[in-house]
Amino acid sequence: MIHLILIAALGAAAPPGSSFSRPGLPAPRQVAPAGPGRAAPDQTQGAGADAVAGAYYEFVRARQFEDRGDVDAAIAALQRAMKLDPTSADVPAELAGLYARQSRARESIEMANAALAINAGHGEANRVLGSIYASFAERDPGGTAPGSGQAGYRRLALEHLERSLAGSNPGAAAAARLTIARLQMSASAFDKAIPVLRQLLADEPWLPQGVAMLAQAYTESGQSANAITLLQEAVAVEPGFYETLASAYERDNRWSEAARAYEQASDQSPGDMSLKTRWALALLSLPGDAGARRARGLLQEVTGANPKEGWPLYLLARAERAAGDLDASEAAARRLEALEPVAAAPARGREGDTALILTHLGFAYLEVGRDGDAVAAFERASALDPSEGATRVYLAQALLAAKQYDRALQLARAERKADPKDIRVARIEADALRGLGRFNEGTSVLLTLVESTPDPAARQNLAEYYAEAHSYAEAAAVLQFEIARAEIDRYPVELGVLFQYGAMLERQSRHAEAEKAFRQVLARNPEHGPTLNYLGYTLVERGGRLDEAVPLLKRAVALDPYNGAYLDSLGWAYFKLNQLDLAEPNLRTAAAQLPRDSVVQDHWGDLLAKRGRHADAVDAWRRALAGDGDQIDRAAIERKIKDASNKPGKR
Repeated sequence: MIHLILIAALGAAAPPGSSFSRPGLPAPRQVAPAGPGRAAPDQTQGAGADAVAGAYYEFVRARQFEDRGDVDAAIAALQRAMKLDPTSADVPAELAGLYARQSRARESIEMANAALAINAGHGEANRVLGSIYASFAERDPGGTAPGSGQAGYRRLALEHLERSLAGSNPGAAAAARLTIARLQMSASAFDKAIPVLRQLLADEPWLPQGVAMLAQAYTESGQSANAITLLQEAVAVEPGFYETLASAYERDNRWSEAARAYEQASDQSPGDMSLKTRWALALLSLPGDAGARRARGLLQEVTGANPKEGWPLYLLARAERAAGDLDASEAAARRLEALEPVAAAPARGREGDTALILTHLGFAYLEVGRDGDAVAAFERASALDPSEGATRVYLAQALLAAKQYDRALQLARAERKADPKDIRVARIEADALRGLGRFNEGTSVLLTLVESTPDPAARQNLAEYYAEAHSYAEAAAVLQFEIARAEIDRYPVELGVLFQYGAMLERQSRHAEAEKAFRQVLARNPEHGPTLNYLGYTLVERGGRLDEAVPLLKRAVALDPYNGAYLDSLGWAYFKLNQLDLAEPNLRTAAAQLPRDSVVQDHWGDLLAKRGRHADAVDAWRRALAGDGDQIDRAAIERKIKDASNKPGKR
């Protein structure tokens, strides 16, 4: 029933604290109203001064009747006013608004059109008619108005609402602009919604609905920086926007700022466990597990309040693992224990929540090497929420891990039909082709993408593809081209490109050139943790510059105290300096955090052997051989295992 949606739609168009409000009283047209010593005008007279005065009198009485809740009497009064002054557009417009407030759409449209027949630019009549058509458009986006020559509800709504803006009072204009913007956004016409919302906020600064909608319009149109700037200014006026600001940072992968904003939002609502959970997730997303301990404290509070919720339990296990409080197998067991029962018995009507749980269950399976189970979890999640394209991407990645390259390729190509320039999906397609032994075809996929977009991330992606195939020279050439292009076009090359270029040079033993690239990064950002770590570790491995390496590595660890890779590098530097008491805690923590990193396990084994703990060293070296296998000398490790196995030693 059409009228059922009118009140909600019209109310949504109004600013907070108001409803679909009535306009001000029309000015009487130079006639004296009834008052003391003057009889009320004869309400049956024809047009003339007294008739106009009588119409005004009935108009005022209609307001009074409506205020008392006597709607029928109000309607009757306005109908009498129309007879007394048939040339006034104000009276049928007022009656149109009254009918709209009673959700009587047909009569409201009839009266609004009657007012517009007298005065096509009448603000209130246009506003009422536009608001009604807007409610119809939201219910039936493709619907057309009867008798309008196939004009769509949305078009009619926009036309009438825009006409209503001329001469409207501030409250009415704000309501109309909110509705116009909402209609444009529902049609993804964000470029048209943005100027409307900007004008709204110029007239009504920091109107909450306007701020929220403009931030959304910026975000949806790819202007995330503008959304964040708007919300940064908004929180200074209204702290209630901290949660929205945190979400904007989150979408932009600005995790440190997201965590701070969630903290502010949580301060406003300390009992909101969902805010604490999102705050914890932002902390866990910081590079190198820097926020793990803070996240753990928050999640202990959340799980204490909601002990059966699977998602916070999963995050708690992840936080404990990242903080070094659980070994890898225990952390994985905790996550699976928390998530599997929830995923096995999904709640009716909460398919989206179940899909999210299944998604994270899939990640947990991948971490413990249960690739087939991960595929099944992502498949179920995608079936429950087909609109979530990210889940299909996760499924494709799981298929790669499970070495189901044909299926991964098929899925990646299907996803790329919708967005051929999606860098992540293009990489999955290339990796699937590489898995099928078609490396050159994968290269072509990524090269085509590089040629079609100026985004430096596309070149970085191609360079990583080469690097994973140990084609370091080709990777360096791709990155060097990006650096040269930046110099020619006079824009600063991204630090990530410079860092990656240095890493590729170092992999080719072009040490001096690699160091130069790393120094360029640090000149622009002395606190760039990955570069501090890589350069420091390179100096350790080259030998002779350990005193220079240690300060660099200590700075990296200070920036990210829970980063296992950084701790390993610093521990290895101390080992090389024969400062075993300083080396041991760093290497122990790194080995616990990175059980599948072959280099880290090899380093830990070397320290244990030097301490005389040969049996423990053998265990560590065996983990190195069973790990990722990257950058290790397998034959050398096997010799160390053979030598240590014949030596007595304590554990």
